[in-house]
Order: sequence, then structure tokens, then C-alpha cells
Amino acid sequence: MWSAIKWLFRTLGRVLNVLRTVLINLFFLLALVSVFIIFFSEKEAPTLPASAALTLDINGPVLEQDTQASPRRLLNKWLAGDEAPPALTLGQIKEALTLARHDERIKAVVLRLQNMSESSLTKLDEVGAALESFKTSGKPVYAIGDYYTQGQYYLAAHADEIWLNPAGAVTIQGLGVYRLHYKSAFERFDITPHVFRVGTYKSFVEPYLRDDMSAESREDALRWLGQLWRHYQDNVSTLRDIPADHISPGKELLLSRFRAVGGDPARYALEQGLVDKLATRHEMLRHVGEQAGWDHGAGSYRSLSISRYLAHRPQDDNTAPAVGLITASGAIMSGEPRPNTISDEQLGKLIDQARRDSDIKALVLRIDSPGGSAFAAEQIRTALLRFKQSGKPLVVSMGSTAASGGYWIAADADKIYAAPTTLTGSIGVFGLFLTFEDALEKLGLNTDGVGTTDFVGAGLTTGLPKHAQELIQLGVEHTYDRFVSLVAAGRELEPREVEAAAQGHVWTGTDARALGLVDELGYLDDALAGAAELAELPQYRLKRVQLPRSPKELLMEQLLDTNLDATALVQAALPEVLRPAGEQLGQELNALAHFNDIRGQYVLCVECQEF
Repeated sequence: MWSAIKWLFRTLGRVLNVLRTVLINLFFLLALVSVFIIFFSEKEAPTLPASAALTLDINGPVLEQDTQASPRRLLNKWLAGDEAPPALTLGQIKEALTLARHDERIKAVVLRLQNMSESSLTKLDEVGAALESFKTSGKPVYAIGDYYTQGQYYLAAHADEIWLNPAGAVTIQGLGVYRLHYKSAFERFDITPHVFRVGTYKSFVEPYLRDDMSAESREDALRWLGQLWRHYQDNVSTLRDIPADHISPGKELLLSRFRAVGGDPARYALEQGLVDKLATRHEMLRHVGEQAGWDHGAGSYRSLSISRYLAHRPQDDNTAPAVGLITASGAIMSGEPRPNTISDEQLGKLIDQARRDSDIKALVLRIDSPGGSAFAAEQIRTALLRFKQSGKPLVVSMGSTAASGGYWIAADADKIYAAPTTLTGSIGVFGLFLTFEDALEKLGLNTDGVGTTDFVGAGLTTGLPKHAQELIQLGVEHTYDRFVSLVAAGRELEPREVEAAAQGHVWTGTDARALGLVDELGYLDDALAGAAELAELPQYRLKRVQLPRSPKELLMEQLLDTNLDATALVQAALPEVLRPAGEQLGQELNALAHFNDIRGQYVLCVECQEF
């Protein structure tokens, strides 16, 4: 009797719990659908004013490609009270500036860069080139801000006038590569790293074996960092017409100049010619308003955001033959696509779609990747070789980074374009395994068993015997030899020439061209024009290659978006003072999260991701 009563109440509790869960999920689903309808239902865009300034307000880094703004993310943003503008892609910024150059309604461009995080010099150079093109219209470009970080200032230097808050500063520090090193920590906790690599300069695995940088890694990093930093200083010096030592003086000269202005960073920036005027926020807005008109309701100048302006762009009725464009941005991985990664399956489908599309007469593959899985890179390369068999030209445009696995998939292109500041090369291979047999033994935990061969049982709790280590090293060496040979074949170089450029060396685009790893220095527009020329197209239109998705697939993908970023998790858990260290640790966690190669072999340049 008592058992039956307990069973009844237990069953009732379970039913109520299921009902509660279902109701909560239904409520959340309805909320998500409501947000989806609010944000994604088509609305008639408000008419553009007759006079306004186009405001370039960049939130976060400049993106290579657009990210899906799912209702879940929009709801989280709304609940958090985050009113920051949406992130902008390089293509959106360039398109808006091109349209604004010939648009009589746009009286000026305003750079408001306070929310812009550090972006690569390559992307900022492309935005800068678009700003310089806009300036040929005779319309001004203003940069206004409370302060400027190094990357923000690099873009602001293209402005006709740079205005700074009297309580603000311009912070220019330089470039560097710093990583956590784990050797002593592994020894303390009895963790055994097993590292397999080919490439003297393949430095990714060093932090697991050392407590500091090797001389080879230091030499390699200083070489390409020095080239990027000279590029930064030369560009700013030319744009601002000031000496290089006003941009990055030595420590003694900097201190003496700061003493002369009483330690006032805003006055220092003004006297060094870094900015044109010190002004309050209201004075800045009023100054722009004199050019673009004043919005009394908003208490600011008449402003148009990039997204609102592009919503009014005219329909493209160009019927010329198409040059296809596929953007591959992120670490290279196998399987289903994840945020900020390149899925070999998805990219293979896009390449096949471009091959079958009769409208597309040539294809540009835009690569912005530090590499990743060797297996996944080879699957993408195989799909590209199938595309080439169609007879259509294949051109690669390298973005900020096309290194290691990013170069693996580029090597067979008919023509490769890289920016002077692109980081590429890093031709090397590594494997990494951590085992915990010593740590577990100290805890009194021992693994024992039997197997039918000498290779059964090796793993996290038992370690890797010497014969297994040798087998893995042989596989890594085979993959490296294959990497060198496919580069030699794709670039029509002798293997010895590739070997001289390999060994994990990281090269800038300028160096890569001299070594024969790339054909031309240029940006995406140059690559598109080059592809049209190879296809003998006097006129062409751009056609972005995207996989068709049904409304149901799109809705479910966005509603069920639950992807988490390791860096964001680490950052959110830390107080503000520890965020820089947390960001560095988060980058390491994200790098480790990309390790899904079925053979444990990677073609990856982690330090390249920061630039």
C-alpha cells in the first residue's frame, strides 16, 4: 500500500516536472519567435535625409564575413541592455563608402571608432583605401573620439581632421607576440606532453615543452613583426605628414616629451601632430553638424549608419557573366560548421556549387585562416582540384592570414594575391597529445589490462610507448613531405625552393611574393579583377556563393543556436583587472578546441591569428 502511494506521488512529480519543462521551453520558444519576427520581418526603411554624414561606427573587429544574428543572441543582447551597433564586415564598409562617394546626400564621413577592437592591418588597409577613394569626391572625413587605441588610430589617420577629447589620449604601443608557457606547470602536476613536429620554426608546440621562446621562434617572430610595425609607422607618417619618431619614439624621448607637457596625454598627442584639435564631445558633434546638418531631436549631427544606408542601396540589375566569391574565414576543421571556423564539408559543398553554376565563369576563394586540421585542409584542396577540372580559373585572395593549412588550400590556385601585411607560409606540421599516467599514479590510480597487439591501450591514462611515438612521428613527417610536394607542384617550384621557405617560417605577403609563394600583392578587388582577366571577361559582376537553405532550416538553425565561445566564457568569469590574462588564456582554449583532426595532425599557425 505504502509502496503504491510512493509510486503514485513519484510518478505525479515526474509528470509535473515534464510539464514544467515543456511549458518553460514553449514560453522560451515563443519569445524567440517573437524576437525573430521583430528583427527579421521586412519593414519599409525610413527615407534617407537630403543631407547627412555617413557614420562608420565599428563594434568589435572588422569582420571578414557576416555572422548570423540569431534570435537567441539578439534576445540576450536586449536583456543585457547592449545597444552597441551590429558588427560590420569589410565588404559592407567598402560598399557603403563606394556608394557615398557619388551620393550628393552624403556630405561627409565620420569615424567613431571607440567600440572598435584591434583588427588586422590588412583589413584596416582595405578600409583605408576605401576612405582615400571617398576623399577624391572632395567631401571630408572626420575622426572624432574620446581616445584612440593603436588600431583605431591607424584607421583614424586617414581622416582629414582628427579630433580628440581634452581628457583623452592616443595609445600607440607597438606589436608583440606573447604566449603562456606550460613546461613547469606540467612538471608540477605530472602531465606528460607528447609533441611531434616537422619545422624548426613551427613554434605552436613550444609552450608545452619550454618556459620561454626558443631563439629560432624569437628570430622568426621579430622578423615579421618588424615588417608589420614598419608598415604601420610608414603609413601613419605619410598620412599625417609627421616624422616617425612622433609616432613611436624611444622611451627616453617619449618621457622627455611627456614631462614637457606636464604628463597631459591629450596635449602630447596635439603637439606631436597625432591629432588636429582637442574638443569636447558636443564641440565635435557641432563641427560635423556644420557640414552635414543638425538633428535637433537627437541633439547631434544628421547621421546615417552603414546598415541603414545600405538598406537603401539601388537594386543591382547587372547581367554580365559572374565571378564567384567564397569566403573561408577561421580555423579549418572537419565536420559540421561551427562559428568562426571553416568546415571542410560546408566549404566543399560551396566549391561544388560554384563548379556547377553556369553563371560563374571564374572563382575567387578569399582565405582568412591560420590553418587547422591537416585532414580537413586536404578535403578542401581536393574539392578545389575538382573545380579546376571544370576549366574555370581559380584565384585566391589572402586576407589577414592564410598560413599553414590556409596556405595548404591556396597552393593549387591559378593565381594567388596577398596584401603586403598578410601572414602566410608557416609550412610545417605538428601533433600534440597530453597524457596523465604519472599524475594518476600519484593519486593511487593505475591502469592495467590486456590487448591483442602492442598498440592497444596507449592513451591518456597509460602514456605513449616509444614504438607508438615513432609511428606518430613518421606520420607527421609524411604529412610534411606531402605539404612540401603539393606546394612545389601547385606553385611550379623545385622542392628545395619550397623547403627553404618551409620549416614553419611565417612570411609577410611581401616576403612570400619574393619567395614565389604568392603571385601578386593586392586586395580582394585586385583578385576579382584578376579572375575576370583569366576568364577573359571584359565586364563581370560579383556573385557570392552561398548554400540554399529553406526558411525552416534557417529558422531552426537560428532558434537552436547554442554555440559557446571559450574566450567569452573565460572573460565573463573574471573581474575587469584580470581580463587581459583571461583573454590570453581564452585564446589558448579556443586553439585547443580546434583540435579534431582524425589523425591528430595539424597545420596551424596560432600566433598568426592575432594579426
